[in-house]
Amino acid sequence: MSNRTFACLYCKKLQRKDQNINAFHCPLCGRESIRVHWKLHVPSPKKKKKWNSFWDRYLLELRQIEEFKSNKNIRELRLPLLNIRLRQ
Repeated sequence: MSNRTFACLYCKKLQRKDQNINAFHCPLCGRESIRVHWKLHVPSPKKKKKWNSFWDRYLLELRQIEEFKSNKNIRELRLPLLNIRLRQ
């Protein structure tokens, strides 16, 4: 089976876990980790600018997807980080 990357933004810890689990809690702090899309490479937490930039863009695109799903007035959505285009 394939694994997916889960990231704890508080601890800046990356974990690889089975793709079929929906939620994973960080073993260090206990907070829920964010599941990263399989196509994406997460930068090292040691590279602070790249790490912060990546998470700002990724979380923005996740919010845009949720808004797209809930708002039927949005006809098309282009997500450059995920490299996808969604249409209704």
